[in-house]
Amino acid sequence: MQATWIETETTIDTVSCKGQDITLTNVKAMKNLVNNDIIIHPSALFEAEMQQLAKQVNVEFRDIATLLAIQAKPGLFKEGETLYKYHLQKQLFYFWKRLEKMGVAKFPEEEFVAAKNGPVPKELNNDLERLVSDGVLSVKKEKWRDTESKRIILTPKGVALAECIWGLVPDLLLEVATDVKERIFPLDPETVRHKVHQEFPQYKNSYIENDIE
Repeated sequence: MQATWIETETTIDTVSCKGQDITLTNVKAMKNLVNNDIIIHPSALFEAEMQQLAKQVNVEFRDIATLLAIQAKPGLFKEGETLYKYHLQKQLFYFWKRLEKMGVAKFPEEEFVAAKNGPVPKELNNDLERLVSDGVLSVKKEKWRDTESKRIILTPKGVALAECIWGLVPDLLLEVATDVKERIFPLDPETVRHKVHQEFPQYKNSYIENDIE
């Protein structure tokens, strides 16, 4: 009889990214209806562990990447802030693309919109408003060339939260977050646009304006 597989969720005892015994719930899996075998992709374990971590520190799943991106120290620059919002938008895009390429994750709960100013996280504005309201971030408008851009800074509460998350997530996430920030942070909006066009040509027709938020 041909095997029939369906999507399901399961609970599994495993080892956390830090080597500790852990029980993960609501892990996405495939179930064989003939013999009840369960198949779990490693990326599903990663997602389930990050979901559980987010609940542990009382943030949304998406906040983990956002806070890592802001907290990461780009070379000689200061950690805990992103000079302009466009940096953060493109950091998050490259962060998830890098993990996707590694086979670790595929934008779980993070959707990117092909806007005129490039691929931008669909929920980022709402997320930033919520994090500001929660006292985690401050967002200041600052003059940049001929426009106003948004500077995003962790508050003391935000620094403590980001440092907590920094100590809980896999080293791979820290390495990717830091490397992406070091590559994006020094670039101006036009250079970022050309970089995305070159590496992701599918955005050439939609990414027609420099991201100057």
